[in-house]
Amino acid sequence: MPTKVKLILIIVPVVVVAAAFLLTFILSSSGAMSQPSTDTGSNAKLNINVVCEGALAYMTFPSSVEADAFVQDCKDGKHPEVIEKYKADMNLGDGAAI
Repeated sequence: MPTKVKLILIIVPVVVVAAAFLLTFILSSSGAMSQPSTDTGSNAKLNINVVCEGALAYMTFPSSVEADAFVQDCKDGKHPEVIEKYKADMNLGDGAAI
């Protein structure tokens, strides 16, 4: 086998492995920075818009009109179970407030 072919067969896998490690590092570091705050003290505040609109991710509705009505009802405090589920999912405990 010619020397150039051997060199290419060595360099290509090394570059692929290095790229995979670099990609893994970039994705893991950006994921760590985007984690929500888990402040469980009395200063923790929840964004009701985020909580209520986020509930749509695990719920289904026959129409967007009904989904919008649910979000509005949630914001009005008619669905406290959504807020409790959000707190439990985010591991916020009882200290977080709206």
